[in-house]
Amino acid sequence: MVGTCAARRRTISWIARLVSLAALAVQPACVPARMHPNPTSREDLPLRSGTPSGFGSKFEGNFEAELRAAGPADRFRAIVDLTEQVDLEALGRRLRSERRGKSYRRRAVIGALERVADRQQARLRPLLERLQRSGRLDYVRPVAIVNRLVVEGTAAGILELAQRPEVAFVLREWTSDRPAKRAQLETRPARTPGERFRSWAIEQTGADRLWAAGLTGRGVLVATIDTGAAGEHEQLREGRIRGSRGWLDPVEGATAPYDSDTHGTGVLSQAVGANPRGRVLGIAPGARWAAALGNYRNRYSRVRMTIAADWILRVARPDVLVNAWSNNESPCADFDLPFISAWKAAEIFVVYPAGNGGPRSGTGEAPAQLAGVFPDRGPVFSVAGLERWNEAARDSSRGPSACGSPGFPAIAAPGSDLPFAFPAGADSYGLGGGTSLAAGLVGGAAALLLEADPELSPDELERALADSARDIPPPGRDDATGAGALDLVAALDLVRARRREAP
Repeated sequence: MVGTCAARRRTISWIARLVSLAALAVQPACVPARMHPNPTSREDLPLRSGTPSGFGSKFEGNFEAELRAAGPADRFRAIVDLTEQVDLEALGRRLRSERRGKSYRRRAVIGALERVADRQQARLRPLLERLQRSGRLDYVRPVAIVNRLVVEGTAAGILELAQRPEVAFVLREWTSDRPAKRAQLETRPARTPGERFRSWAIEQTGADRLWAAGLTGRGVLVATIDTGAAGEHEQLREGRIRGSRGWLDPVEGATAPYDSDTHGTGVLSQAVGANPRGRVLGIAPGARWAAALGNYRNRYSRVRMTIAADWILRVARPDVLVNAWSNNESPCADFDLPFISAWKAAEIFVVYPAGNGGPRSGTGEAPAQLAGVFPDRGPVFSVAGLERWNEAARDSSRGPSACGSPGFPAIAAPGSDLPFAFPAGADSYGLGGGTSLAAGLVGGAAALLLEADPELSPDELERALADSARDIPPPGRDDATGAGALDLVAALDLVRARRREAP
């Protein structure tokens, strides 16, 4: 069977053959029953072709030649995109014209993506089941964030699947062969913040003043795709994870959250740390959280990211998503753009770190320095790092974007000498820096603003954060700090003023 819960719980035999590529073991959680409470019928959904322009075959690069030269025992992972894809731009315009609420728009977008995927993937099901019975495909994972199948099997099986008219394009798996550069969080932190501490980011961003006004992120869900999260750390525990829909491990299939590195725990603590026992570092201590282990041991994988992205959209369904990772396949790798557009169309505020490649100019990473996302093909929202003295952190990546984005980086937030939760124990901490931690702070800031105004769209949040940012010399937008430093007090004032003025 393709895509059944029972099949998803099986131990996947091909895992053992992939140890050299970060040991990807896909044991996904079951996706809830489809929800289709939206106005777009099957016949009325706006579609676009999934066939990429400028390619002479259905295969990426020399992947077809590689498959045809393979032996019968060779196994490959592939990503199979189908021809029918939801036109998110057109759907978004339609939903905006109807003046529906945010939760309605979210359900409509997710429902549209699922219906299109269900409809076309169903035509392939008999073939997929036959290929699995014959042993030519070992594994099939359908997703809906893009109308796509993730498969593993023989070259013959993948080539036969590619012949179907429903198939638009076949991509190979790609995974980094070494950990990507992230925030400077060491396996054992060289410095610790002491028994009691208060992050300088709290006052610097104005979070303390929003707390005084009663805003802590209550009712808001913040998610991460990262190296995981230490669910037993005192900053993250006490029932604040989103229950059974708050954790995905597509590698080892663990049901309890853990961190495969140290990075994810540190970043998430900046956003939603509970600040217990005078250990104050989280911007939105009242928010709940979810986490997908999409960057196992800080290594990027197209397959893992596809599975994590789909789970975030359809299962976790957060209000804020902190993506503290980069696709280091190339500086302008655009594989992740469809995910970002789908998340934003589904009313998820998405934030990325600018990267840690500074101080030279033009040192951005993908996807942070990309443009072309929903709703108007604008820039990805990215965050630079600041030192205590309100200057750009030396290692923070600078623009201009090598990929044509006019808004890289978007804003800046504290990114050095920050206390962070460390997964060595329930009360373990370190001091460090990096734009990933800065992005976590902005994720928490977004949660505070969403508590104040839950109807804020991702674009409205982006504009409010950028338009209210405190300018950092030189005057005006610059390639080091974007629009300037995160200023939550000014952002909240701006949000309230704009809402009063709204028709």
